[in-house]
Amino acid sequence: MVNTRRKALTKRQAEVLAAVRNFILEYGYSPSIRELGRRLAIMSPSAVFKHLVALEKKGYLRRHRGQLEVLGVSAFPATVEVPLAGLVPAGHPREAFDLTGEGLDVPEWMIGRKRGNIFCVRVEGKSMVDAYIDDGDLVLVERTNTAQTGEMVIAQLDDGSVTLKRLRVENGQVWLVPENPAFSPLEVKELRILGRVVGVLRKY
Repeated sequence: MVNTRRKALTKRQAEVLAAVRNFILEYGYSPSIRELGRRLAIMSPSAVFKHLVALEKKGYLRRHRGQLEVLGVSAFPATVEVPLAGLVPAGHPREAFDLTGEGLDVPEWMIGRKRGNIFCVRVEGKSMVDAYIDDGDLVLVERTNTAQTGEMVIAQLDDGSVTLKRLRVENGQVWLVPENPAFSPLEVKELRILGRVVGVLRKY
């Protein structure tokens, strides 16, 4: 049974508690003992486990169904406002989008440590439906000018048009690939990566 009376933490226990909370904020689920050990540079899983037991006894953590819950403070402080951009086509590329000056409240666990580097766009078109991104969906995008092959990106072509597709690089060729057989892949010579997709918001 968890002791609800708060006792002082050692320096190491405070570091472990912060690592658990930060991991949850970043990924939306609690870390395994090994993941936590890697973050804290603690090689022994048993040593990590002892810290977790101590935090549980002091009333800061609870282990429940294989997950760690941070007690007494909110592990998921409500929402974070991110900038909302105009429509981005998931179909045929068209003119570049702009930030609208509006904001959108997003659950903080979807943002994690990327806060301040995320914006949101509304999708127009059905070229990415097999990747579960449909017309009207809101997509969270991390600002970046680089991406790995296989990642979904918002790309600006050399004519200034913008599109949302999956990036594929093969044998020196660059393709923007739809996730809908009704659309054809687009081979490009030059493009500018505006961001990569990190999440999707949808209201049914």
